[in-house]
Amino acid sequence: MKNFKLPFLGLALALLIISCKKEDIQQPGASQVSPSKVSSASWNSLNNWSSTSSDNTTTFFAKLADSSITANVVSEGMVLVYKKSGNDIQSLPFQEKDGKTYWYYQVSNGSLRVNSDNNSGQNLSAQSFSYFVITPQQLSDLEAQGKTKIDLLQLSYDQATALLK
Repeated sequence: MKNFKLPFLGLALALLIISCKKEDIQQPGASQVSPSKVSSASWNSLNNWSSTSSDNTTTFFAKLADSSITANVVSEGMVLVYKKSGNDIQSLPFQEKDGKTYWYYQVSNGSLRVNSDNNSGQNLSAQSFSYFVITPQQLSDLEAQGKTKIDLLQLSYDQATALLK
């Protein structure tokens, strides 16, 4: 009878180990990060424009300080930037319809720099900007939902707001 209990106990233990998945176990105090907690900024006009010129191109740029743009976000996360002019909202990077102005941005630890190449007489202070800061974990969660970085870069402002807020 003892010989029969030992294999049965071993089989039960093996089934218990096999049926437990890593996803079923969560560390105490750990929580799932939801993409809905993405950091975002309201629409801001930039008044600190500077410029550099070379040959036929002038680059205007303005810098925003934001502590939510960490080194980790810069290297493994993502920042989506949008420009608003009147009722027109565009995601950066993009080229104006006149083909003379190209808007883009750069991120670094603690800041976001908005650039405008070859700006031909636009009133820069009339432009407003908003952005979403996506941490590496939030980006991973979005990718698990089938959203690639390219998909995220192609979101309109309204789509980004619906997905990320």
